[in-house]
Amino acid sequence: MKISDIMTGDVLTLSPDDTIAKALNLMYKYRINQIPILDKYGNYQGMVFAKNFLNVNMMSTAKLKNFVSTTPVLGPSDDLKKSTRLIVTTGNRALPVVEDSKLIGIISETDVILKTHFGSTIVDNVMADAIVIEEETALDSALAKMRRYNISRLPVVDSSGVLTGIVNPLDRAKIMATPLERISKDSRTSSLQPAAKQVKVKDTMRRIIPVQTGTRLRNVVERFKDCEELVVVTRDKARKPIGIVTPRDALETILPRQSHSLIHIANVSDMDSRMIIEEQIARFLKKIHGKSEDVQSVLVYVDKYKTRKYSIRARLIAAKHVIGAKAVGFDPLSASKKLVSILDKRTKSERGRKVRQRQQPSIRYPLP
Repeated sequence: MKISDIMTGDVLTLSPDDTIAKALNLMYKYRINQIPILDKYGNYQGMVFAKNFLNVNMMSTAKLKNFVSTTPVLGPSDDLKKSTRLIVTTGNRALPVVEDSKLIGIISETDVILKTHFGSTIVDNVMADAIVIEEETALDSALAKMRRYNISRLPVVDSSGVLTGIVNPLDRAKIMATPLERISKDSRTSSLQPAAKQVKVKDTMRRIIPVQTGTRLRNVVERFKDCEELVVVTRDKARKPIGIVTPRDALETILPRQSHSLIHIANVSDMDSRMIIEEQIARFLKKIHGKSEDVQSVLVYVDKYKTRKYSIRARLIAAKHVIGAKAVGFDPLSASKKLVSILDKRTKSERGRKVRQRQQPSIRYPLP
């Protein structure tokens, strides 16, 4: 199947001189996480992503030209496998389809996942751990938590830990795009304070229908047409969130195998940093070789902040489970060493869990 068969042709675009406020308002209105940027000649320049606007102190009047991200591009004759590989390994939710420097369409992770077959895979095998936020928390604290863990969505729970909703970049975009004016008592001048400091998470969250653990992915994949994530909850009455499945999480498990390497690293342009991270991951894989199930791939996403901190998120994809880890350090070596340490602990924990399962009678839930 060619990209041109499933891409969206009518694409909303902006220019480098448009503002953050305009981008956020359009993202909120049309429920999109990215907008392509075109120059005055209509040539594709890059993308702006909702996740780039997590900083609550960001001026909504700032120009988009300072936030344009360079992305790989797809051609209309490229196939579904190539789009899957690029979406997963770059960490982008959508990629442009370009011909002769002109944007002719866009293809998203949702477009791809709706054309993918997942067989008997259950959500437990692809979900990432759920990092939650309480509904009474201030929105700016939720944004800080997203930055700290390098994520762009948080399940919302009440004081008892029961799922009540979810908050992600689109749900807070409207708030961030509308600053509140606060008059200082000691000054005649006014200062603009982001509304995110005034609003609670419960005021911006969306209601969400949870998915129970043990559900087959193929039975709920159509939900991605209307929502950007699935929240997996326990089967008891408590309905406490235990994991999240995004389209990318699911696509990672069917990523076309690369014969030369199991390690896929995204968002690292500096080759020295890439080599350091890859070396640490490779040593870890060599260490666990023969002690765990066959590792199919390791997906590593890296972000470098202005504070020079490195945030690294990894997902180890095995035959029947996924192990995730996140770590932050002031350089690639310290961050990747922390990451490997967490992966090592969680891999040992997974082996221990399987041993315990073999020693006990298996409990089977009816699959929806």
